[in-house]
Amino acid sequence: MGADIFINQAFTSAINQYIVNKENESTPIFFSFPVMVIRTLTFIYGELDIINPFRTSNENRMGGFDTNITKFGFSIKKLQDFKKCFQSYFEAQTQGKPTNSFLLQIEKYLIDMFFIRKKAIQITETQEKEFLNYLYLSNNSNPYIQQEISIKNINTKELDLYYQTKYFESNHDFKILPYQKNTLIPEAYTTLGYTLENISIMDENTLEQLNLKILNFFRIDAEDKNKMEHLKQAIAYYKRYNNAFTTGNGYVDMLLLLSVIATVLMTIFVITVKTLGG
Repeated sequence: MGADIFINQAFTSAINQYIVNKENESTPIFFSFPVMVIRTLTFIYGELDIINPFRTSNENRMGGFDTNITKFGFSIKKLQDFKKCFQSYFEAQTQGKPTNSFLLQIEKYLIDMFFIRKKAIQITETQEKEFLNYLYLSNNSNPYIQQEISIKNINTKELDLYYQTKYFESNHDFKILPYQKNTLIPEAYTTLGYTLENISIMDENTLEQLNLKILNFFRIDAEDKNKMEHLKQAIAYYKRYNNAFTTGNGYVDMLLLLSVIATVLMTIFVITVKTLGG
């Protein structure tokens, strides 16, 4: 690439078009997808963070494009892919090839950037509504965008769902825990004082031993094909009768319960040691 190229041809062309047409916002080219990408970036980060690096040819030095885009937490790995997607879109568009897959991925990255910024810096409801005007969503009323959606048959439902998911996540404080393959039903653990977060960080061997203790406590054969259904019934019975689940022998019941409690305490101790030890 020549010295006059900033990042790649896609960014160079789009930013130039943005600069030339921003004084006349009614022109169709100002609503073309490449320019809309630049407009969306300037909305999220501010025009100075996008245009100044372009004018100074500063892609990845201090205060450059990369620094500005990642300052709220957007990963450098995703940023590099975002750049590649934009260039791939540019090349496909130039060659008359399908561009939808690149367009959708670029839009998803822009949505990610916006909600990462929202997490870092408070965003008003008005700003959230304004952001929708930049996206290729099914309910965007802009005629130029709707025309492009129609001509290119863009899958707006996929983008709608992605935006709604990110919007929901941004308004609910939760985290997705790792999935363990050999888990019992959640109530089996929570009934005995475990949290699902405890379970998610156990190694497979520890979890398997705990499962056997729990099944034994509820008098369920580990080889029973219907053990999950029987476990549900046993837990329901246990809760209904105020934990009066019994083997018919109080001494045996006490040993079973102490065995489960001991496993819980030992596992928590091991997890704590592992965590503190890095």
